[in-house]
Amino acid sequence: MKTKLQQISPRIALGIALPALAIFFVTSCKPKYDEVMPKTGPVTEAVFASGSIEPKDAYTLTSISDGFIVKSLVTENDLVKDGQVLFSLDNRQQNTQVQIAQNNVQYAAIGANSDNSPQLLQVQAQIDAARAKKTTDSTTLARNERLLTTNSVSKQDVDNARLNYQSSLSNYNAAVENYRVTANRVRQDLANTRAQLQNAQAGNQFYELKAIGMSKVYQIFKKQGDLVKRGDQVAQLGNPDSIVINLDVDEGSISKIKLGQQVLVELNTQKNKTYEATISKLYPHFNESSQSYKVEARFVKELPGLIPGTQLQANIITNKKEGVLLIPHTYVLQGNKVQVQHGKKIDTVAITTGIVSDEWIEVTDGITAGDKVVKLK
Repeated sequence: MKTKLQQISPRIALGIALPALAIFFVTSCKPKYDEVMPKTGPVTEAVFASGSIEPKDAYTLTSISDGFIVKSLVTENDLVKDGQVLFSLDNRQQNTQVQIAQNNVQYAAIGANSDNSPQLLQVQAQIDAARAKKTTDSTTLARNERLLTTNSVSKQDVDNARLNYQSSLSNYNAAVENYRVTANRVRQDLANTRAQLQNAQAGNQFYELKAIGMSKVYQIFKKQGDLVKRGDQVAQLGNPDSIVINLDVDEGSISKIKLGQQVLVELNTQKNKTYEATISKLYPHFNESSQSYKVEARFVKELPGLIPGTQLQANIITNKKEGVLLIPHTYVLQGNKVQVQHGKKIDTVAITTGIVSDEWIEVTDGITAGDKVVKLK
């Protein structure tokens, strides 16, 4: 007996397949979560800063003249005294200006000497001539006035003699005034040339670069034979007994920095080795070029052999707490929220945070140590 197979309707077959497919789809798309339990422990907040090592009270020796360095009198690590000449620049052109100024002073001094001044002698000769003419005209006027009483001369002769005397008297007074003006001028010329000589001699000192206070030469930027221009940096000097750490802190973190805070420093020349320092000074001005604030720190223990200019990275410890509730920061969603599993249900919970470290976030409210915090894998 043959069994007759019944043909199943496509609609019925589709109706059977779809629920199976849906079950498979739901099962295969079920989200997977990583989970963590909050822990209790210590947490540290730190502000990262980059910087460098510099001498304390460091200053840069800068040229204020143009010229070649003809003498370099120091080397790096030398100790120098206040006012000691460190570099000499070629000042031959300036010496020429000094010589010209000295010659001008000599000529002006001769001109201001009343005994042999050419200008004053010339004016004095004019005074002598005017005085002689005045004396002659005075005598002539007096004689004509006497003769007029005997009618030996006319009144016109007397008037002419009086006019001549008045003219010579005016010329004499003008010559005397000219002498006074000329004497003042030559004395002023002498004062001016002396001032020019002093300026030229003072300009000579700009060709010698000197130390300011007791210092140590930490770095030399220019060597003998180099051409330097006004404003060029020639050397760096500073306190011979102390160096500091200069740190650049961004404007978003500067409000957290306080004097005395601990600093953990790693030098670029000594990777994976940390030195302890403390914040010693906060500078109030904002550096536009680096877009940061300058902060100074000091090593807790002096480190021999440190090279000024060495670059470094530092973590400034701004806060520490013990026994606080912590979760990894990767579990915190935007807006300070976390996902907490309650049985088979996942709830989104808002939390209040405290200190944030590189790995952990302090939670002060919203969850407890018994809550299971999850995140999508």
